[in-house]
Amino acid sequence: MTCAYVFSEDASLAAGLVTAATAVADRVHLVCPGTPPGTPPAGATSVVVLDGPPGTPPGSGVRPEAYAPALARLAGERNPDVVLIGATVSGREIAARVAAALGLALVSEATALRTLPDGGWSGERVTWAGAAVQTETWQGPAVVTMAPGHHVDPAPAPDRDADAVPVETVPAQTDTRVRVVSRAVREREAVDLADAARIVCVGMGAGTLADLGLATDLADALGAELACTRPVAEDREWLAAERYIGISGARVRPDLYIGLGVSGQVQHTAGIRDAKVVVGINTDPDAPLSGASDYAVVGDLREIVPLLTAEIRAARGSRTGPRS
Repeated sequence: MTCAYVFSEDASLAAGLVTAATAVADRVHLVCPGTPPGTPPAGATSVVVLDGPPGTPPGSGVRPEAYAPALARLAGERNPDVVLIGATVSGREIAARVAAALGLALVSEATALRTLPDGGWSGERVTWAGAAVQTETWQGPAVVTMAPGHHVDPAPAPDRDADAVPVETVPAQTDTRVRVVSRAVREREAVDLADAARIVCVGMGAGTLADLGLATDLADALGAELACTRPVAEDREWLAAERYIGISGARVRPDLYIGLGVSGQVQHTAGIRDAKVVVGINTDPDAPLSGASDYAVVGDLREIVPLLTAEIRAARGSRTGPRS
């Protein structure tokens, strides 16, 4: 019987990891820091609550990392075949601490997890900014961090009565020397590039705010979201950080992506790998984006974009019925 323990301070990610774990384990135990979920996720064999000492309830400033010693002790006592931890900022630190405390292998940022016929394990992880997939194999117990979102490939889990899932409370001595004393909500733009059907992206080849205005007009004509490369957002501060695409930004899958003055370095193109049609407009015919584009236009965006915008508006204005 294969046993997996799942831990994440993010409840939604924890539920996804439980579902994914059911594909490789017969028993899946969800470990919760401080408080159990309202409804145990489908596929959980049991729920284990790490209950902190009196005076440190959830929300009192206890950081998720403070539960690492308790999780390590629990895993050391119960010897699961695999410990799955959500690859959040806190989760990465917790996984490293647990693996070091128990002397176990650590597999980072897995996107898939499988069992092998010989009793071993296999994991996949994306490397080189999305240009390659690395497969790792190992024998024996290990701590595995799994990436959030669509990278976790959940398997269907059987429905069960939530009341039938046992909940166990385990006393946990947390390290409270470092505490959260306050939180502030970061103001963000209400934009979700991941769901955008069309995207117009501005690169450093757009040299002035007037160029940004041309890109905005094109996006408006197309009914597209306006996006940018990281330097446009962080160095020039022309657009909000939520609008930059790349390894550390948004990963998108639009039907149409148009890059204006985008060089196409791998840090950016990793974020547009799933775009259906890529159009690049750049004065440099050797720009990396040109090689990755379905349609590469060599020319000055100041000349091309206004013409393109006008043609699109004219074509849409001649249509009847709702715009698509």
